[in-house]
Amino acid sequence: MKKVATIIVTYNGEKWIEKCLNSVQSSNYPSDIFVVDNASTDNTLSLLESYNIFDLEISDSNLGFGAANNIALNKALKLDYDYFFLINQDVYIEENTLEQLIRFSVDHIDTGIVVPIQYDGNGDCIDNNFKQYISLSKENNLYFETTFANAAAWLISKKCLVKTGNFNPIFSHYGEDRNYCDRVLFHNFSIKILKGTKVLHDRQQKMSLEKSIKLSKIKLLSIFLNPNFSKSQSLKVGLVNVFGMGKYFLKKHHSVFALFHFIQEYIKLFKQRDFLESEKNKQKFDQKKS
Repeated sequence: MKKVATIIVTYNGEKWIEKCLNSVQSSNYPSDIFVVDNASTDNTLSLLESYNIFDLEISDSNLGFGAANNIALNKALKLDYDYFFLINQDVYIEENTLEQLIRFSVDHIDTGIVVPIQYDGNGDCIDNNFKQYISLSKENNLYFETTFANAAAWLISKKCLVKTGNFNPIFSHYGEDRNYCDRVLFHNFSIKILKGTKVLHDRQQKMSLEKSIKLSKIKLLSIFLNPNFSKSQSLKVGLVNVFGMGKYFLKKHHSVFALFHFIQEYIKLFKQRDFLESEKNKQKFDQKKS
């Protein structure tokens, strides 16, 4: 048996947390539960108290997804866990999900992150966003090899975590998972979506113009920080994405403003390119000590 830490970041999660924890505790592969709460103001903390949680960290402020996960990852790594199973508070796993992920990872040591297939909250069909990750992946008999899948459910190996390091704190909300995937690939690990696995991601996918703009800005930043790109490649790929995203906003939201907005954002990042290049280099060599 491998020593597994299941890590959950909570924030006002009373709607989901009981079902999430119940699913983890019903798993046929045991794990210790680490929870980091991002200063919930609802009933989340009182609900957590009724569960056998190995480690509960309560933050005084909302640290964001990446920074909160880093707290638990650091603790679990010091305690010599073999695997780190990150799941969102609105994710429910099936009884055999964790066992499937562990078995696959043990047999595929080059894989840094193994990802179960995300279904909707009812388990009826694959999550719409997750379908896009699959469509952009290379299919194998057992898995889809991908360059990105969102961090709602990830199994990270110790070897990968030690080599890649923590989530980059420059991403406070959104984007930290994409940046992490870029770094995992830079360190020559693969990311695989495992066929035959299933978790339920109980979320509503509403994409407003404001949120779309925010996510697109973060995508630009992740391009500039991608360690797999040279400085010139980052500039070129970023510029291509500016006009690609502008085209998307014209078609989806009929917003001419968005195109000018992204050009401004690109210029801002262009001016910061030396700083971002320095941050990129830190990502390459900022590894954990085993």
